[in-house]
Amino acid sequence: MKGHIKKRSKHSWSFWIDLGRDANGRRRQKCITVKGTRRDAERELARVINEIDTGSFVEPSHMTVADYFERWLDHARNRVSPKTRERYGELTEAHIVPSLGSHKLPQLKPLHIQGFYSDALVKGRKDGRGGLSPQTVVHIHRLLRAGGERAVLFPLLARNPADAVDPPRPPKTEMKALTEAETAALLRVAEKSSLHLPILVAVVTGLRRGELLGLRWSDIDIETGETSVQRTLEQTSEGLRFKLTWLAGIWGVSLPRPRRK
Repeated sequence: MKGHIKKRSKHSWSFWIDLGRDANGRRRQKCITVKGTRRDAERELARVINEIDTGSFVEPSHMTVADYFERWLDHARNRVSPKTRERYGELTEAHIVPSLGSHKLPQLKPLHIQGFYSDALVKGRKDGRGGLSPQTVVHIHRLLRAGGERAVLFPLLARNPADAVDPPRPPKTEMKALTEAETAALLRVAEKSSLHLPILVAVVTGLRRGELLGLRWSDIDIETGETSVQRTLEQTSEGLRFKLTWLAGIWGVSLPRPRRK
């Protein structure tokens, strides 16, 4: 395959490539413009021809990163929980779109994403009071990777630019658990309140708050002292909702049997 290069202006070149024939047998050609020198245009032409030969070529699109993520979030709407979808939207609107949204999707490079992460760690907060936490940037990275993977499958991208970017490593923090004496003191304080039983169950099972609030009497086997964690309660902008756990019906925890006096 060959391409014909033509000068458009002082620092602009175009070349045409043959994309075969369409369903009606008509010849399909694509014109691609490159800014720079003729040598730059020759290198880009060679790259495109190689991608066509290897089957990895994706026709250039005028879709921006902002346009793509808006469509992708609509696509993912019924594939994730409302809470996850809500978080995706927050990260996209507050961080991804303002920083990367104006880039044409095919022109988004790893260097753009890496620079975005560096800036976000220093001055990424919406209120202007410093940077985002490394963990928040990791969440953004996961979202960019997931969106990029889908763009490759569509295909709108030949490769996922987020794959070549290293997100920050959040510092490891050691979880602090209550001592036996502190736990006993907590139970004594809560003994005459409505929170005593939920706190007791949390202490002896290690359930998270959402799992604890999702328990029903039908999940508890009084005879065997076992509880099945079937669902969790989560807070969304639309209110509270129950969500089945991915191990619903499989994951069980044992409650201590009461001592006989």
